[in-house]
Amino acid sequence: MKSSLIFFNRKLQRWTIFPMIVLCNFAIVSLFIFNPQSFLFPPSWTYQFLALLIFNFILSLLIFLIPVEASPSRGITTAFLFIAQLGCKYIMTKPFSTNIWFEFFLIIIMLLEGILLLTTVEILFLTTVIMSTVLFTVHNEIFWDIEVGARTWDLKSSLLILTMMISSLCIMIKHAHNLLLQYRQIQTNQRLIIQKLSASNSELQQYANIAEEKSMIHERLKMTREIHDTVGYTMTNLLMMLEASTDLVKTDPVKLEKLLHQALDITKNGHKEIRQSLRVLRNTKVKEKNSIESIQNLTGIFMESTGVKVRVEFGNLPWVLNRKIDHIIYRFLQEAMTNALTHGDAKNISIQFWRNEGLIQISLEDDGKGSLDIEQGIGLKGMTERLAEVEGSLSYENTSMGFSIRAVIPWSYDE
Repeated sequence: MKSSLIFFNRKLQRWTIFPMIVLCNFAIVSLFIFNPQSFLFPPSWTYQFLALLIFNFILSLLIFLIPVEASPSRGITTAFLFIAQLGCKYIMTKPFSTNIWFEFFLIIIMLLEGILLLTTVEILFLTTVIMSTVLFTVHNEIFWDIEVGARTWDLKSSLLILTMMISSLCIMIKHAHNLLLQYRQIQTNQRLIIQKLSASNSELQQYANIAEEKSMIHERLKMTREIHDTVGYTMTNLLMMLEASTDLVKTDPVKLEKLLHQALDITKNGHKEIRQSLRVLRNTKVKEKNSIESIQNLTGIFMESTGVKVRVEFGNLPWVLNRKIDHIIYRFLQEAMTNALTHGDAKNISIQFWRNEGLIQISLEDDGKGSLDIEQGIGLKGMTERLAEVEGSLSYENTSMGFSIRAVIPWSYDE
């Protein structure tokens, strides 16, 4: 899933700010065309002035060419853009001491570009430079063959106040944008940490299961050795006593009776030890988790490590499936729940199982933000490929509550 928020997408930001710049240029041209008496232009300079207006607009198009990433070329291009526009502003506004709106729109254009291209401190520096040009530009000189009086302090103050207001708004927008970017980065880091914790918990659980199985197997081997040693010891002694008894049948009946009692004691003790070892061995069988237990274990670990509430309805799902289907379901749920958290910011996940006419149907729905542009990334492709191995299918869509993903897996009792 992809985020389409304008604040986080630089290309969309450019297309959002650019229409505002176009409107400001349109306002300048409108002032020039519909209010020519405020400019008092000699006819010979009209086309040159329009050429400067067009050049200033072309400079604004550079925002589409300046790279987003910081680089020496980006800094040089940005500096050239603002220096050229400041020059255009000076040349075009110097002879007009009484028309501050024309100059104001040129200032707005630069500040709008500053939101996209400059840092907060750089916008503040640009504002200082612009206000300095407003304060110290001398208008009572002949320029463009026009001679007008000096700009009054009332007009200068008005332009300075308007510039400060627009600059403050641009700085607030830029600051808010930076805070949102930082917040988004924190969220991304948190998701990565949650993913790592979830993976670590899963690996730890698997390690614990393996360690438990190894411990049981070790105990079984130990009991097997003890049975072997007991049987070997008992049989060896009995064999020696029976061989000795054949010689004592006729020669020493009393000693024979004593020997037979010893053989009987050895047999009883051996029988007792063997029964005890077999009892322990019978109770140390390796536990094999069934399908439902594995799913409960997976969702339980996910809830504990992420805080997302997961509700599972097993419906008429059989208690035991088979190892391959178990693995496919396990990976499907693992990937789907991770996507719901990392891409959808889901807080609740609902999982439903149902078996119908030889098919196991799995439905996972979340209350996340969904996606305006669903693309099959590595996770969804991996799900599709695993399901294809057993002739299963995958489908997904946005819902009114969030996002839904469904899997259908063929299965029968004969497998």
